Amino acid sequence: MSRPDEPPKVVRVDSWGFEGSWGSRGGIPLAGILLIVLGLLLAAGQLFPDAQIGASAFFLAVGVLLILTGVRDRSDLALYAGVFVSALALSDLLSGAGLIHGQGWGMFFLGLGVMAIALIRSSAGRRWGWTLGLGALLALWGGSEVAAANSNFAADRLIGPLLIVLLGFYIITRSRRGRGY
Repeated sequence: MSRPDEPPKVVRVDSWGFEGSWGSRGGIPLAGILLIVLGLLLAAGQLFPDAQIGASAFFLAVGVLLILTGVRDRSDLALYAGVFVSALALSDLLSGAGLIHGQGWGMFFLGLGVMAIALIRSSAGRRWGWTLGLGALLALWGGSEVAAANSNFAADRLIGPLLIVLLGFYIITRSRRGRGY
């Protein structure tokens, strides 16, 4: 509050803008270049089946760059986005190259990536419990789909009961920790 003998404080805005915004370097917005390359790769993938491998490689490179940025800047958002993009792109790239077959690989790679995030977070002195658990569940889920697709055993039908058993073990160990055992 201003006193009666003080003039009122005034705020004046001369202009609004996004100078120095994300992705601008020397007047060329990097986000625009990224979108152009992405659009061209997606269009080429629609016209030429072999170009889908190039699009997957591009997304894999983007995911790896996001992971490196997340590690460097300690950004959880960049880490998770990088792992998500990398896992799905790696699955598409390897299946497009004929190195892997069947479904579930993307989920399996995503689970491994989330478990790697747990290790990265623990090396920085942060908690990793829920991240490691979620990654293990995703890897188990994807791995069971991979096993079911590549064998005659329907391992994917065992995921529900296995998750219930793991939840029971978690509740038991958590309650024992609280009692001081």
